[in-house]
Amino acid sequence: MKFKRLAYAIPVAFAGIGASNVHALDLYMDSKTKQIYAEPGPGRVSLGSFERVDEAAGKPAVAEEQIREQVKKEVQAATKDLPEVNTKGKLEFKSRDGNFKWKIGGRIHAQAGIYDNNRADNGTPTDFNNGADLRRARINIAAQLWKAWHFKLQYDFAGSGGVDAGLRDAFISYHNDQVWPFALTVGHFKEYFGLSSMSSSNDITFIERALPTRVFMAPDARRLGIGFATHGHDLWTLATGFYGKNASGEDIGGVEVERSDPAVFSGRFTLSPIHTNGRVLHLGASGSWLSLDDTTRFRERPELTPGTTRLIDTGTLQNVDSMIRLGAEALAIYGPFSLQGEYVRTEVDRKRLSDPDFDGWYVQGSWILTGESRGYDFKNGTFKNPKPNSIVGQGGYGAWEIAARYSRLDLNDADVDGGREENFTAGINWYPTPTFKFMANYVNVLNVKGGSFTGAEPEGFLLRGQVVW
Repeated sequence: MKFKRLAYAIPVAFAGIGASNVHALDLYMDSKTKQIYAEPGPGRVSLGSFERVDEAAGKPAVAEEQIREQVKKEVQAATKDLPEVNTKGKLEFKSRDGNFKWKIGGRIHAQAGIYDNNRADNGTPTDFNNGADLRRARINIAAQLWKAWHFKLQYDFAGSGGVDAGLRDAFISYHNDQVWPFALTVGHFKEYFGLSSMSSSNDITFIERALPTRVFMAPDARRLGIGFATHGHDLWTLATGFYGKNASGEDIGGVEVERSDPAVFSGRFTLSPIHTNGRVLHLGASGSWLSLDDTTRFRERPELTPGTTRLIDTGTLQNVDSMIRLGAEALAIYGPFSLQGEYVRTEVDRKRLSDPDFDGWYVQGSWILTGESRGYDFKNGTFKNPKPNSIVGQGGYGAWEIAARYSRLDLNDADVDGGREENFTAGINWYPTPTFKFMANYVNVLNVKGGSFTGAEPEGFLLRGQVVW
């Protein structure tokens, strides 16, 4: 019936417009006799087009504006249950009441590396190989159902950077906004730990995350578990979860665990007294306890992929009973400038053996030359890419950003000689549109002390092109 009403309204509109044109009359005046005629002729001067008026009402017999308004109402009535489709930078379908949303998304990160190898003091070459690869190629479906229920399913077709191709996010969650806001999540998702790890790989400032983030914080790995997150007073957030095994490659980023079902408890607290547009102050702390009763291993590449080897490596640690991770984080954004840093410490408890402690930290800064600011998501305590003020293809030049980072990871302690590495990275990013991003990084391994590659100082250039929808 709704479409019949719509089909009826449209011809009525055209009929009304046609009727209004019938009432319009062109008049002409004879320049000599001053008589008025309805048709042109010799010596007749046009007076213009005149509309017939309803003498009783003193108004046009047919009001076009009224017809348009009636058609608008008919269209709204006929389409009120049809979904809205949004294709501006994404593909999203949603109901007009906002209770239901479906989104098909994905990302492609294609990158290449060119390296200058170096030899360790013992003569071992770093043996990096120039090359290109798909770092990430993901497709995901996300939905909001009956407003409060959400789910997400994501699969990565690219196996690179030490993480296998396979399942990423696969969870359902319930969101409550009444009285006290909270979200309850069940399924396969990230541990609540760290700033850079919790933020999307789409939004990181450098092509690869810093050394301690990769080896301790599991940026690409997920775990099966249950999580609870809340926030309050527009000031703080708290998230905690209990997890088991993961289904996406290496167990905890660079940490390798042989046992299939470890027990993991993680939590993160953030404080953000300022998070206005272009002004952010963010502080946070994370903690995690992992029960292993097995072997484990810490090793990591020097923030260069693909084609590189791990320069620091603890080897397999035997008789590991449990592991504790502690982290601190900070982020400040002031207009086009930002400063960010994290520190992570890992304590390994072993049976009848020494208990080594490892740690790492990084600090980085960026300046967006075109004046935009990095984004910030308060509820999740994560950062976002800047949105360019001008769009390439629409007369603009996008957003341009320069950045620098120092990172350090120490895997030497007690009787473990895994190595200590220090890196310097400089980068430039171009955001031609909100969905495209092009990155170039120069990475210099400043020093490796300990392990098989002690004394090695390789360097390299990385390039990445990415699209997100």
